[in-house]
Amino acid sequence: MPDPDAATLDRLADRGWPALEREPLDAWTLRASSGVTNRANSALTAGPVADPCAAVDAAEHWYAARSLPAVFQVSPASAPGLGALLAARGYREHSQTDILVAERAGVPPVDGDGIRIDGEPGEAWIGTWWSVDGRGGEAERAVAARILTGGPALYASAGDPAAPDAVARLALVGEWGGLFAVATRPEARRRGLARALAGALAAAAAGHGVERLWLQVLAGNAAAHALYASLGFRRASGYAYWSRPLDQPPKIARSSSIGAFGRRSSNTRPLVSWPVSASWV
Repeated sequence: MPDPDAATLDRLADRGWPALEREPLDAWTLRASSGVTNRANSALTAGPVADPCAAVDAAEHWYAARSLPAVFQVSPASAPGLGALLAARGYREHSQTDILVAERAGVPPVDGDGIRIDGEPGEAWIGTWWSVDGRGGEAERAVAARILTGGPALYASAGDPAAPDAVARLALVGEWGGLFAVATRPEARRRGLARALAGALAAAAAGHGVERLWLQVLAGNAAAHALYASLGFRRASGYAYWSRPLDQPPKIARSSSIGAFGRRSSNTRPLVSWPVSASWV
């Protein structure tokens, strides 16, 4: 079966990790969630806009109005030259990420003993994930919990249900399942738990009409790439984030189109720092 195009994969990932606030900007989507996770606080640029320069202006104002830095997710589905445009405005590329896909039926079966699959993440599940990948305090954790539960998903855990050793989430998006939030406590690593959770979720997804799987992994994470290759995943696309260094003032060109896409604000610098985590891609 042919791999989906980059725009389809970008949209799948967006639906699998839904931002709390979103607004269309032509074919782009502006997303905000109080600064919690990269995807949920960046402009998804998977498609054309009438005027890329004006669109960047509008996005910068939209994020400034929310006291957030403007961050752009750029992929092969983005308009040609968008990276160069952002670079000219002082943005820098980071967090290069690969999107991997697999046929669900091709994922090798695993021993599911000790693996629990639920339709909602309990406090213990969230506690394990947050202890490994969380950034911030209770307010940020509450936002992350809302993102996690923003769409249908399966939640796998291994170990003591009151304090799991490892957890993983599979977002359910039509015939696709998206693997997110794979996290293992440091003391439980090198026991094959991530592999077991991924395999158990793939098997459980059959009962939900899922035929194909996708996931995102940082391009430089060789260990994760090896794990997912052993489960039948292959690279189908990729993307990176573009953001401006926090000590650099934004170069915003005032545009008459701004008012259609976001509230005006006198803020021209982000008022919050941007959390960066290997799992928040």
